[in-house]
Amino acid sequence: MSATHLKGPRPLPPAPDAYAEPSPRARVFLWMFSVAMILTAGSAFVLKLIEFFATATRSGSDALASFLIPVLNYLIVAAGFFCLFLWAYFSGQFRDVEGPKLRMLEMQSEIDHQEALREAATHG
Repeated sequence: MSATHLKGPRPLPPAPDAYAEPSPRARVFLWMFSVAMILTAGSAFVLKLIEFFATATRSGSDALASFLIPVLNYLIVAAGFFCLFLWAYFSGQFRDVEGPKLRMLEMQSEIDHQEALREAATHG
Protein backbone atom coordinates (compact mmCIF):
# COMPACT_ATOMS: atom_id res chain seq x y z
CA MET A 1 0.00 0.00 0.00
CA SER A 2 1.25 3.43 -0.78
CA ALA A 3 1.32 6.06 1.91
CA THR A 4 -0.86 8.41 -0.13
CA HIS A 5 -3.65 5.86 -0.20
CA LEU A 6 -3.79 5.66 3.59
CA LYS A 7 -4.06 9.41 4.22
CA GLY A 8 -7.84 9.43 3.88
CA PRO A 9 -10.69 8.82 1.51
CA ARG A 10 -10.37 10.30 -1.93
CA PRO A 11 -12.45 13.43 -2.27
CA LEU A 12 -15.43 13.15 -4.55
CA PRO A 13 -15.68 15.39 -7.60
CA PRO A 14 -17.69 18.53 -6.99
CA ALA A 15 -21.39 17.72 -6.99
CA PRO A 16 -23.63 19.42 -9.51
CA ASP A 17 -26.46 21.50 -8.18
CA ALA A 18 -28.55 18.88 -6.39
CA TYR A 19 -31.86 20.48 -7.30
CA ALA A 20 -32.00 22.64 -10.39
CA GLU A 21 -35.35 24.36 -10.78
CA PRO A 22 -36.95 23.39 -14.13
CA SER A 23 -37.79 26.12 -16.57
CA PRO A 24 -41.40 27.36 -16.67
CA ARG A 25 -41.84 25.72 -20.07
CA ALA A 26 -40.61 22.36 -18.76
CA ARG A 27 -42.82 22.70 -15.69
CA VAL A 28 -45.92 23.32 -17.83
CA PHE A 29 -45.04 20.33 -20.03
CA LEU A 30 -44.57 18.05 -17.02
CA TRP A 31 -47.90 19.10 -15.51
CA MET A 32 -49.75 18.67 -18.82
CA PHE A 33 -48.13 15.27 -19.40
CA SER A 34 -48.93 14.15 -15.84
CA VAL A 35 -52.56 15.22 -16.14
CA ALA A 36 -52.89 13.48 -19.52
CA MET A 37 -51.46 10.24 -18.10
CA ILE A 38 -53.68 10.37 -15.01
CA LEU A 39 -56.76 11.02 -17.16
CA THR A 40 -55.85 8.17 -19.52
CA ALA A 41 -55.20 5.69 -16.72
CA GLY A 42 -58.19 6.93 -14.73
CA SER A 43 -60.59 6.61 -17.64
CA ALA A 44 -59.39 3.05 -18.32
CA PHE A 45 -59.90 2.24 -14.64
CA VAL A 46 -63.40 3.72 -14.62
CA LEU A 47 -64.31 1.77 -17.75
CA LYS A 48 -63.10 -1.45 -16.12
CA LEU A 49 -65.17 -0.70 -13.01
CA ILE A 50 -68.26 -0.10 -15.18
CA GLU A 51 -67.59 -3.37 -16.98
CA PHE A 52 -67.20 -5.14 -13.63
CA PHE A 53 -70.50 -3.84 -12.30
CA ALA A 54 -72.29 -4.66 -15.55
CA THR A 55 -70.97 -8.23 -15.48
CA ALA A 56 -71.72 -8.64 -11.78
CA THR A 57 -75.32 -7.41 -12.04
CA ARG A 58 -76.19 -9.31 -15.23
CA SER A 59 -74.57 -12.65 -14.38
CA GLY A 60 -75.98 -13.05 -10.88
CA SER A 61 -74.61 -13.11 -7.37
CA ASP A 62 -72.00 -15.80 -8.12
CA ALA A 63 -70.28 -13.48 -10.58
CA LEU A 64 -70.30 -10.66 -8.04
CA ALA A 65 -68.78 -12.89 -5.35
CA SER A 66 -66.03 -14.09 -7.68
CA PHE A 67 -65.06 -10.56 -8.71
CA LEU A 68 -65.56 -8.71 -5.45
CA ILE A 69 -62.50 -9.85 -3.48
CA PRO A 70 -59.91 -9.21 -6.24
CA VAL A 71 -61.38 -5.79 -7.03
CA LEU A 72 -61.53 -4.74 -3.39
CA ASN A 73 -57.99 -6.03 -2.87
CA TYR A 74 -56.82 -3.97 -5.84
CA LEU A 75 -58.56 -0.85 -4.58
CA ILE A 76 -57.10 -1.20 -1.08
CA VAL A 77 -53.57 -1.73 -2.41
CA ALA A 78 -53.92 1.17 -4.86
CA ALA A 79 -55.17 3.43 -2.05
CA GLY A 80 -52.21 2.40 0.10
CA PHE A 81 -49.70 3.22 -2.63
CA PHE A 82 -51.46 6.52 -3.28
CA CYS A 83 -51.17 7.40 0.42
CA LEU A 84 -47.46 6.51 0.36
CA PHE A 85 -46.96 8.68 -2.71
CA LEU A 86 -48.73 11.63 -1.05
CA TRP A 87 -46.65 11.21 2.11
CA ALA A 88 -43.41 11.10 0.08
CA TYR A 89 -44.39 14.11 -2.01
CA PHE A 90 -45.47 16.32 0.89
CA SER A 91 -42.52 15.33 3.08
CA GLY A 92 -40.08 16.39 0.34
CA GLN A 93 -38.75 12.98 -0.65
CA PHE A 94 -38.67 13.94 -4.35
CA ARG A 95 -36.88 17.29 -3.95
CA ASP A 96 -33.29 16.04 -3.78
CA VAL A 97 -32.91 13.01 -6.02
CA GLU A 98 -29.13 13.36 -6.41
CA GLY A 99 -28.27 13.64 -2.71
CA PRO A 100 -28.68 9.96 -1.76
CA LYS A 101 -26.39 8.91 -4.60
CA LEU A 102 -23.64 11.27 -3.43
CA ARG A 103 -24.05 10.21 0.21
CA MET A 104 -23.76 6.57 -0.84
CA LEU A 105 -20.52 7.30 -2.72
CA GLU A 106 -19.12 9.17 0.29
CA MET A 107 -19.99 6.28 2.61
CA GLN A 108 -18.40 3.76 0.23
CA SER A 109 -15.25 5.87 0.07
CA GLU A 110 -15.12 5.95 3.88
CA ILE A 111 -15.64 2.16 4.08
CA ASP A 112 -12.84 1.60 1.54
CA HIS A 113 -10.56 3.85 3.58
CA GLN A 114 -11.34 1.98 6.82
CA GLU A 115 -10.67 -1.37 5.12
CA ALA A 116 -7.35 -0.09 3.76
CA LEU A 117 -6.34 1.06 7.25
CA ARG A 118 -7.27 -2.33 8.74
CA GLU A 119 -5.36 -4.15 6.02
CA ALA A 120 -2.31 -1.93 6.53
CA ALA A 121 -2.46 -2.49 10.30
CA THR A 122 -2.56 -6.27 9.94
CA HIS A 123 0.18 -6.45 7.29
CA GLY A 124 2.41 -3.66 8.46
